[in-house]
Amino acid sequence: MKRVEYSKIARAVLDRMQPKRRAAIRSKVDAFARGDVVDVKKLSGSKLLRICVGDDRVLIDEEAALVLVVKVGPRGSIYKE
Repeated sequence: MKRVEYSKIARAVLDRMQPKRRAAIRSKVDAFARGDVVDVKKLSGSKLLRICVGDDRVLIDEEAALVLVVKVGPRGSIYKE
């Protein structure tokens, strides 16, 4: 299993979410780190990956032994910088 870390921004957003949504996102990221099959897609023009969790999106940066959660948020606004 790969180690999972959350960026400061991702932790702040997760702390403000409802507990059920937060638990769903964390369990989906943990499943990806274990190597389970999840809905993941590479973002075009970037090295980041996207995981869908209901209406929320999780942007991750996958390295050799680390999964870094970069951003978490609702479907429409997560891709805007």
